[in-house]
Amino acid sequence: MNIKQVVIVGTMAFVITLTPGISGQLISGSASACPIKQSNLHNDNTSESGNDDFNEALGVSADETVYNALLEGNSLADIADSHQQDVDRLIELQVSQMQGQLTQRYRQGNLSPESYSEQMKELPDIIKESVYKRYTI
Repeated sequence: MNIKQVVIVGTMAFVITLTPGISGQLISGSASACPIKQSNLHNDNTSESGNDDFNEALGVSADETVYNALLEGNSLADIADSHQQDVDRLIELQVSQMQGQLTQRYRQGNLSPESYSEQMKELPDIIKESVYKRYTI
């Protein structure tokens, strides 16, 4: 798993745990795992395109550049700024990608209408915070 996927998955996990009612629900492992695995298989091409869009929004050509910059303690906003890219464009891209994932989960029946609505409202602020966050490893 590359660092972009870690950031995206981490952000998604953060969104899910913040939503009231989601973290306390118990779901059958087999029932919840299958749709996610199937959706990943069907979205392999869009995942690659998403990676390209992500790198383009950051102004980098390789995942390794992002990985190394994050290891050095830079935020995604720092990386975009250092490559003269618009941070708001990066935020919009990530919000759009995450909204697509939430919508897919809602359509598959993995989210209640209330949870879906709440997560969609919280998503832009959470993504913005994530883009400006600096991590030290």
